Amino acid sequence: MKLSISSLMAAAMVMTGCTLGNTDVKLNMQTPVTPIDPATGLPIPPEEPLPEEPAEPPPPPPRCDMGKQYVGFAGTMLEAGRVDNDLGLERSRVKPYSALTGEYQRVLGNNPALIGQSATTFGQDPARWLNEPTSSAVTVYTAFRVAFQGCLTVTTNTANAKYQTLPSNSTAAAECTAWARKFWSRDPSQAEVDACVQVAMVDTTREGTNMNPAANRRWAYACASVLSAAGFMTY
Repeated sequence: MKLSISSLMAAAMVMTGCTLGNTDVKLNMQTPVTPIDPATGLPIPPEEPLPEEPAEPPPPPPRCDMGKQYVGFAGTMLEAGRVDNDLGLERSRVKPYSALTGEYQRVLGNNPALIGQSATTFGQDPARWLNEPTSSAVTVYTAFRVAFQGCLTVTTNTANAKYQTLPSNSTAAAECTAWARKFWSRDPSQAEVDACVQVAMVDTTREGTNMNPAANRRWAYACASVLSAAGFMTY
């Protein structure tokens, strides 16, 4: 009996476990067993995580009750129902005219004459009356004029020798920072200092037709740019 080479090879492969490309794979697939409730015969649902207790609300911020009490007719308290706001909410309110008349004297040491002529512009309230002050283009322009008049009084004073010399980048930055701290009661940002230096070094190199304004006037313009800003005009 003659055997071909192909028959011998096929027999050898069968003996070694080869199936000529057929794969017999047994997967051990296990189905999870769902527990059964013996009382009901129904599957027991998976346990759900217990709900977390809600976090305690943060404590209210501290506040001062500085409201004044008023008794009206029939003993009615006029402040009844008044809501106390949290501290820090009422910021950047425009200063009333009654406050501005003393503010320039406080920060400059002089009271510009123009402020006394600007009661209507800044909305002076009648006696025993109060309206919330607002700002407009007219009040902003007038505030700069008042500030320039007061600052010019300071820079014209020969006792202030530093204002008789033209500003430089370093001297302007130092003086702008000092003005902001004095007028705004806070440290200025670098951008705010740069804006003031821009006035002293660039914007004031020409004043109308005057191509060479005096040093004290350039300082006064820079001073007024800080004194008429919101940091001083609001509280």
